[in-house]
Amino acid sequence: MKPPPYLDDREKAERVAYNLALEIARIVDDLESRERFLIEMWGRHRDRGPFLDTIHSRYATLGFPELALLDTDATAKVDEFYRELEEFRLYCRFTEDMPTSLAESYRWQLQRLVAYAEQAVEALGGPPERPLLDLPDEVPDQDGEDRAPPLLQLAHFEKHDDDGAE
Repeated sequence: MKPPPYLDDREKAERVAYNLALEIARIVDDLESRERFLIEMWGRHRDRGPFLDTIHSRYATLGFPELALLDTDATAKVDEFYRELEEFRLYCRFTEDMPTSLAESYRWQLQRLVAYAEQAVEALGGPPERPLLDLPDEVPDQDGEDRAPPLLQLAHFEKHDDDGAE
């Protein structure tokens, strides 16, 4: 994640800050939107891969020259977020918790990560604007009928009560 050499220090600092803010926001957004899916996958398969993929970051690839471009307050707040993320990563890598305990730990850790993320992103200049596309929720199948795309239909992982309602 090294900035191009032709940029001046101010531009490099802006790009490093933007990319860090984007990554922090992505990690937290993904953890929030995938919570049920990840816990369900753990309950069914005891698979750590989806957790670890969701919290993957490129922060460790930054060198001191890139981090030194940021002001000390931003650096401290970013470091606190990634320290908290590393604690969660260790938990995900080595936990033997049952799904209910994992869900409780997940929610507790997510609250902490959200708080650290908010202060880090604010110190980096605020939340980055993400380009969003307006795509249809359904796509035509081979018979021409509109259907939801089959890839990662998270609704399959939502809890249902006894009568089948959510």
